Amino acid sequence: MKHLLLVALLLAGSGAVPASAQRHVRHISSWGAHLGRSEQGDFYELSYTSMLTNRLALRASILRDAGNLTGRGEYSSYVGRAMIAPQLFRIGEVTYVHLLLGVGAGYERTGENGTGPLEAGAKEPQRFTYGPQAGAEVDCFLGNRLSLVATATKGYLFNNPLIDSWPGYASAGLRYHFR
Repeated sequence: MKHLLLVALLLAGSGAVPASAQRHVRHISSWGAHLGRSEQGDFYELSYTSMLTNRLALRASILRDAGNLTGRGEYSSYVGRAMIAPQLFRIGEVTYVHLLLGVGAGYERTGENGTGPLEAGAKEPQRFTYGPQAGAEVDCFLGNRLSLVATATKGYLFNNPLIDSWPGYASAGLRYHFR
């Protein structure tokens, strides 16, 4: 019984129990932490989302992608993204689906830790890239303050990327909403 009371108090304190009247309203913001897979490796991402209107959000994020490329060794990529996120639809006050449209710019390195090719004439081991991004995001609210998030994006990179010209990302995470 003590454990049940403790869990109820913790949920009430984290905002998971209140009424669901403030899900997607203007000036609600959120911080998110996401873990996922890219087409070449694993990544983690930190995001900030601000609701501009009841149906439109602005999303900014930074991510670090790392893995191992055949023939080029270990790599890491650091990407900053800015996206506009119009709401496509919602299911009650629990699930919200957003389209993601925006741009990303990043810095990538290959051959880290001496794992790349050593031939003369090999491609540069580092490069800045940029390009458009598109995707979708689903928020499943646990309460007014917390939501589970699933995100999938695909993009195209300019400036001859070393890792992937068409990077894709899929992640799951947790988001904290505040005013």
